[in-house]
Amino acid sequence: MNDQRQVLVRAESRRVVVPGVGGAPETLTYPGVTLTRVIAGIPDEGTWLPMGDRPSEVDDEALIEALRAAFLWQIGLP
Repeated sequence: MNDQRQVLVRAESRRVVVPGVGGAPETLTYPGVTLTRVIAGIPDEGTWLPMGDRPSEVDDEALIEALRAAFLWQIGLP
């Protein structure tokens, strides 16, 4: 089973369009990390975590926990 499970880690941005000053749309871009769980070559579930310019300890801990959970899943542990 373990050879069928993979975790992909990818840096990517999310874009959000919001109303700007005067009502003109404004696009905001947020850098982050996407963790994608793949089973037998088919993406199953993904998690996106923001990466700010000044990451906090809470941000770091969230990324560490998400990586830990994904890698445990990859080897078949809860």
